[in-house]
Amino acid sequence: MSIDIKALTPSSFPALAEHFKRHCAERAFWPVDKLGWQRWFCAHDTVSGNVVGHVDLKSDPLIAGLHWCHLGIGIETAYRGQGLGERLMDCAIGFVEAHPALACIELRVFSDNAPAIALHHKKGFTEVGILKDRFRLQGQSIDDIVMVRRLIGV
Repeated sequence: MSIDIKALTPSSFPALAEHFKRHCAERAFWPVDKLGWQRWFCAHDTVSGNVVGHVDLKSDPLIAGLHWCHLGIGIETAYRGQGLGERLMDCAIGFVEAHPALACIELRVFSDNAPAIALHHKKGFTEVGILKDRFRLQGQSIDDIVMVRRLIGV
């Protein structure tokens, strides 16, 4: 096997997309009691057919943490502020609530992302910690807020 390591460039995007297809297919439908499971829910623009947002759930990396999952969400700028984040979060929360083995959802959010923080609070997440100076973007220090939602009855 001969492998080269190269920086990502725009011309690499199609190959990266194909890699993600294969990689996600490997873990996309594993049961939630297996390390490495993940689920993705995508928002599709019905006019263009493009995926314009997503929410992903991934298992904790440790067997002892399989009752937790990690949530990530991303929405393209042009589609923000239209309730799409809430719809995606509802899909993810519904999935977790349907799986009794899962007790908690953890996420992280930039401290300067007030709309996302408000949405997470609205969806029952509470702040449990702050990672100070976690990111530096364009010379600005940004904290990362850790938020958790414990499922009802757990």
